[in-house]
Amino acid sequence: MSKLTYIVCALVLLATSASAQSTTEDGVRAMLRGDYRTAFRILRPLADDAAQPDPVAQFFLAILTDTGHTGDNQRACGLFLRAAARPNPFAAQAEGLAAVTRDQLGDGASFFCIADDGWLSGPPLTFTLGPGHQVVYTDRSIRLIYDGKEQLLNLLPSPDVVYQLIKYTPVEVKQPVAGSRHFLQSFWWERDTAARPVSWKLHWTLSEVVADQWIFNTDEVVFVANSSAPPTSQDVARLAGIQVNASGEAEFTIIGGSAPRSELISRKKIP
Repeated sequence: MSKLTYIVCALVLLATSASAQSTTEDGVRAMLRGDYRTAFRILRPLADDAAQPDPVAQFFLAILTDTGHTGDNQRACGLFLRAAARPNPFAAQAEGLAAVTRDQLGDGASFFCIADDGWLSGPPLTFTLGPGHQVVYTDRSIRLIYDGKEQLLNLLPSPDVVYQLIKYTPVEVKQPVAGSRHFLQSFWWERDTAARPVSWKLHWTLSEVVADQWIFNTDEVVFVANSSAPPTSQDVARLAGIQVNASGEAEFTIIGGSAPRSELISRKKIP
């Protein structure tokens, strides 16, 4: 498959599409000269544009992804499917490559070969941490984009898990090292099927992003609802949060749950 995709990639200079934007061509040319990080930086925003996605950019981003040049190849099948869905000079090739990838994935195809993978029935949820630095949530993954590459953390959809709120909190600290820190807070309901009657536990999960690293900090149950469905009116954000204390250090405060407290958020070592 890799040989075929490289051949198609090389042919683009002989079959430049009038519908392809000049920036898409720039991305493809970067691919051909081996500058894959520049190609990724150019093609990904065009391919993932929620309002006007470029199918040519999707096709060549899929090639980059499939050949491992973006850091993770799990998105390739979905990108090929998206590229095949709109009229463009590479739609047929995209459809064929999607079929090949689907066959290679076997049982995993139902998870990874998804054309429109959004967040909670809408577009992907994107947080921009800085230039070329983003976190993107979909129903099946969290994508961490940094310095021309991306990494995926898989999420397994489950009827027993309902996401309530994802919150990005940047803070400026003075201790232990002055600078910016980037935190992601997730509030999500988990059905406790062992309880009688059935109840729902509200989890608060805290993670930190440092460059291209996703660092898990803590997961706390901050509320329990004794109901057959998770409450939709619960003001979950008031139950836990992040702030900078008087000493200039980042700390979290938990109001709900069985262990209310404030605690410093240590900078965990990156492996």
